[in-house]
Amino acid sequence: MTDIELGLAIHWTDQGFDDMVALAEAGERLGYGQLWVANEKFFHDMYVTAGVVAERTSRPAIGTFVADPYTHHPALTAMAAATLDEVSGGRAMIGIGAGGTGFPEMGVARHRPAQAIKEAVLLMRRLLAGGRVDFHGEVVHFNDGRLNIEARPDIPLIVASRGDLVLQTAGEVADRVMIATYAEPQGLGHAKAMIGKGAGRAGRGLADIPLISRIDTCIDDDHRAAYDAVKPSIGVILWNSYPDRKFVERVGLRVPDDLEAIIAKRDYNLMADNAHLIPDAFVDKFCWAGTAADVAAKVAAVIGEGVAGLTIMPLPAPGSTRIEVARAFAEDVVPRARQMAAPA
Repeated sequence: MTDIELGLAIHWTDQGFDDMVALAEAGERLGYGQLWVANEKFFHDMYVTAGVVAERTSRPAIGTFVADPYTHHPALTAMAAATLDEVSGGRAMIGIGAGGTGFPEMGVARHRPAQAIKEAVLLMRRLLAGGRVDFHGEVVHFNDGRLNIEARPDIPLIVASRGDLVLQTAGEVADRVMIATYAEPQGLGHAKAMIGKGAGRAGRGLADIPLISRIDTCIDDDHRAAYDAVKPSIGVILWNSYPDRKFVERVGLRVPDDLEAIIAKRDYNLMADNAHLIPDAFVDKFCWAGTAADVAAKVAAVIGEGVAGLTIMPLPAPGSTRIEVARAFAEDVVPRARQMAAPA
């Protein structure tokens, strides 16, 4: 069985900036090969945090989690990534997706995300390659300009999504694809089919594209506490994707009416207080939560789908920490999952 690269999300928190950096440092010690710095509005700035993470670590790749083509022009994303790459000694990755949180406050519309992401990737790839670029897509435009710093042309461009059209676009243009949220083979298999469809349009196969499974994760001896710990994150996922519910329906679920009414108010801050309205079945389908043995069984099933990487967003139960969840995943879950997934 090929080795699986581990990724760790350095994500938004109500704790201080030092805690985020401490998580990154712990991730390096625990063997995580990728550190993904969150772009959640309006918490700590992604690029400032990524720069500090670059200074405080030496080995892991550092990715945007995620850049979007709306709140930050793709040319500026290419510039920022090239700067991060220089600061980090060649460790930058560009993770790009549709985004969503913070958009209502800023009056930003998420227009044609699949097309916008495709055009963003094409523009950034050309800018990183050097020289002047004149680019006019249906959503993204850049008028005869260039990066005025030397950039590594092969900084990886990774598209992250759970949506069908963006996954197809990812299969068409991305260097790698991060499949978000689908925590079981049922959803993951659908995502792979969408990526393969896009790959076919570009004359390549699914096997040519490394896949990363990105899942919110809580590991705790208290099964109930672990489930409750991930529900606020599921609320954010449902809030971001509203009103699209295809990914929910695809795995046989339906958002409860009382929860949907709250999401429809489009107030992001309402989600945490109403996470109790999320049924446990949503945790089963969209998160890895429970004891180390519980989570290992689910991870083994995903490894069996042929993914190249596993990236977790660690979410602690009361009395635990993100670092403890990251440690449990690396030291207790992954070795068990690899053994379970290994061919007889």
